[in-house]
Amino acid sequence: MIRNKYYHYFVEGENEEKIVNILKTELQWIVPGKVQKFNVIEKLLTKNRLLTLNCGTIVILVFDTDTGKSDILRQNIALLKKHKSVKDIYCITQVDNLEDELVRSCTIKEIKELTDSDSNSDFKRDMLKDTKLKNKLLKCNFDFEKFWNSVPPKKYEGINNDAKKIKK
Repeated sequence: MIRNKYYHYFVEGENEEKIVNILKTELQWIVPGKVQKFNVIEKLLTKNRLLTLNCGTIVILVFDTDTGKSDILRQNIALLKKHKSVKDIYCITQVDNLEDELVRSCTIKEIKELTDSDSNSDFKRDMLKDTKLKNKLLKCNFDFEKFWNSVPPKKYEGINNDAKKIKK
């Protein structure tokens, strides 16, 4: 299933990088691969960045949908489709953002409950410092079937949520 395939994750930020690493290593719920922080909604991929991809790489784009920006994303997808090393592209839409995905997937009402933060605005900072996030996710009844499982907004029409393709 996974043998002889290369996976390369482009994730929006440090928090996405951390959650993807937990999902792929500690929990082993998604396919393993290199994780690189790069916001495909805000920045155009460069040819130099793509030179590091192995031939036959499946590129996984993890991005928020709350900005409503899809033009740069679509340009990045078009660039990846043309690149000789890219075998396939999977889009993982976080509707609206990582925090909303986590609230939907856990038995919490506010994101601050996950990391025992003083406020919702402290969550990102606290998540990055947290060394036991996997345990906290499990304690909050993290339902992986609900995570990355929402339909993206209309602005992202034609861009599928391919999360099922990376879930084990």
